[in-house]
Amino acid sequence: MSKKTEKAKRNKQIGTLTDKQKYEAKILEKDARIKELELELIIAKKVAARNFWP
Repeated sequence: MSKKTEKAKRNKQIGTLTDKQKYEAKILEKDARIKELELELIIAKKVAARNFWP
């Protein structure tokens, strides 16, 4: 394999994400959002409970 071909192949591997990597990144983002929403829900429940009892 020529040096140009090797360099082009290496650059392609470094520069682009595979479909699987893109899918995994989306899943990680969604998991992070779920965790964030779960924390917001816990806080909202505590605030609601505090305001419910005088």
